[in-house]
Amino acid sequence: MTQLNLNRMEIEEAGLSPVRLAEAIHAQLGPRSGGVEVHAIAKALDIIEIREEPLKGFEAALVTLPDRGFGSIVVNLSSKRQRRRFSVGHELLHFLNPWHAGYSATGFHCSRKDMLESNKLAHDRHRRQEAEANEFAIELLAPSARVAPYIDRAADLRHAIAMADDLDISREASARRYVARHEDRLAVVFVKDGLVRYFEAGAEFPNLSIWKGQPTPSLPAQSRGGLLSEFEEIDSTDWLRRPKDLDLSAQVLRQRDDYAIVLLKARSSDAEDDGLEDTFDRFTRAGTRR
Repeated sequence: MTQLNLNRMEIEEAGLSPVRLAEAIHAQLGPRSGGVEVHAIAKALDIIEIREEPLKGFEAALVTLPDRGFGSIVVNLSSKRQRRRFSVGHELLHFLNPWHAGYSATGFHCSRKDMLESNKLAHDRHRRQEAEANEFAIELLAPSARVAPYIDRAADLRHAIAMADDLDISREASARRYVARHEDRLAVVFVKDGLVRYFEAGAEFPNLSIWKGQPTPSLPAQSRGGLLSEFEEIDSTDWLRRPKDLDLSAQVLRQRDDYAIVLLKARSSDAEDDGLEDTFDRFTRAGTRR
């Protein structure tokens, strides 16, 4: 494992924001390639031990004292390596944020559900701090500067897959990050056995009408020679609460054991006409200035 030297005091001076804390760490690391060395980062910030053990009922735990002088992290050996990397980042934020309250006298124990929490405005303190830990973990493992090359092009799950491979994060985490950062109106739906597991939408995506456990509405057929479809138009009334004047298309990545990732893209029905009108307006304004 690479040994890193990080100034914890300077990093913590960035404040309590998960994003700013992650940015402060990367500012000290400088430009790097490949997967972020999350274990080495944790060790450089006073995590004295990271163990991998088979766990039941939770994905990871942080053992520490209230003063956060040092800590130990244990992650679920039964989970995939990329999930374990995410779990280390998640627990590291609990360690660095002195306002995060442990769930026992000795620290935190976080479930798989906690690792998916995204509501930073929840009234429940537990949910808020789990959402903050998840935000920090993805900002640490997939910083904005490293994500930019993958989102600076037309939306396509191929780019999210490439990002996952290059940054050594799971495809699910990569797809969520991709949707959150891309300028198109995107959402991602995670499916198992034809049923919705959960979904996340970008800030500008219209409200979805689907729910957990629902059979997924109609989707593009599996493409020949591969498990990744192209984008195809789908019926927006099957997916959206207010589908009026919206076109919807979907791209599907079918995975092993009947898992699937669905990328949804929404656009206004008159988007092409709006584009032509904008071009005409710019042309006529230019002519007027002459």
